[in-house]
Amino acid sequence: MMREKAAGRYAFVVGVLTLSALVAACSDDDPVGPGAGEQVATLTVDANDWTYVSLGDPSRVVTVSDPAKSTAWDLAFHATSVTLNGGAAGPGGVVGYCVCQNASATDSEIAAMTPESELRDFLDVGVADLPADEAAWRSDALVPVISGWYAYDFATHTVSALPEKVWKLRTAEGDSYAKFHVTAIEDAARGHAGRVTFEYAVQSGRGEAMGPTRTETVDLSSGAVYFDLVDGVVSNDSDWDLRFEGYTIQVNGGVSGPGQAGAVIVDEPFDAITDASDLEGLYRGDVYGGVFDAHRWYRYDLRGNHQIWPTYDVYLIRRGDEVYKVQLTSYYSATGDSRHITFRYARLDAE
Repeated sequence: MMREKAAGRYAFVVGVLTLSALVAACSDDDPVGPGAGEQVATLTVDANDWTYVSLGDPSRVVTVSDPAKSTAWDLAFHATSVTLNGGAAGPGGVVGYCVCQNASATDSEIAAMTPESELRDFLDVGVADLPADEAAWRSDALVPVISGWYAYDFATHTVSALPEKVWKLRTAEGDSYAKFHVTAIEDAARGHAGRVTFEYAVQSGRGEAMGPTRTETVDLSSGAVYFDLVDGVVSNDSDWDLRFEGYTIQVNGGVSGPGQAGAVIVDEPFDAITDASDLEGLYRGDVYGGVFDAHRWYRYDLRGNHQIWPTYDVYLIRRGDEVYKVQLTSYYSATGDSRHITFRYARLDAE
């Protein structure tokens, strides 16, 4: 990503914006909302690594040793990913809903938006915007970066591989790379993909020559199988790059593991790829996705400069009986460093 710079994990700033300071940005004929002096709280988090936030008055960054077991956090940020503490991601029962007032906005309209111009949308959201249908609230589920590698035929009830789907990978160690695709599926059942055959080739380092293509078959009928791409062997849960289970392939990176593995789907034939190390900054680990995955808070590269542009959609985050409205307003710090996410928030009170 453009202008990536590392920074301390828990550096953050809590700010308060007054409407009186923002009214000046609008014309007298275009008021921004309730009277001048109303306060809007903001929080900026360093999202170079997973950073966990507890919503409150004020909201704050919290230290979490095991997010899968902790109820101390409500939202987590890493790069462009936003996770809620609920569903597969954690025990907090946090769910989200997107008001999505800008869902139909064009790219040019999104690119022209600013935190000031979109403040009124944030202020106008209230309890009347709470969804009437409980099913509209979303909790988080695992979103593997390697997905869509098989097809199911509803007429014949058969599962087949999609070898045209190809990924470039970074391995768990972070210093070697690979190309990968699934070429065959046999004996698939309702709960698992049976025998899965895949091809891959490994590069020992960035820009190094691509190694020979290898073929491997793993049997998922008895449970999870871990695979080490560098050594070319079935491995265990302490030394792996890919994990196969059921109809899921996970990478040892992101929320699925402690490694640096990541993947990018590419529009290139497997045999034509001679370099899998050329996408640094784009390899993604697995994430938990819910409302922020179904309705992304940003658009990318709107002006050909590889930047992140917030959509300024307003999200409702529910924790027990409390509901907060949240609007992400920036991906960059005041000095232009990426992965410094700013959002404004307010608790919804009964009218």
